Amino acid sequence: MEVARLVMLAGKQLPPHAVAGPLTIQCIEGEVEVALDHGSQRLKPGDLIYLAGNVRHDVKALSDASVLLTIVLMDGP
Repeated sequence: MEVARLVMLAGKQLPPHAVAGPLTIQCIEGEVEVALDHGSQRLKPGDLIYLAGNVRHDVKALSDASVLLTIVLMDGP
C-alpha cells in the first residue's frame, strides 16, 4: 500500500491517468473535482471516493487543496 498527501494550488490539474490497484482519494482541505469517464465527483473536506484499479481519472483543484491518496500496490507484471 502507498499513502501520499497531495497539495494542489487552485486551478492545477493532474492529467488523466490510471493505476493498477484500487485507490481512495480523500479531500483533507479545499475542494477538488475527480473526473471519470462517466462523469465527475466534487470532493470537499472529509469526502472520500473509491476507484477500482485501472479506472482512468484526473484530479483538478477547484481551490487550494490537499488530498490523501491511498493506493493498493499490485504484484506482478
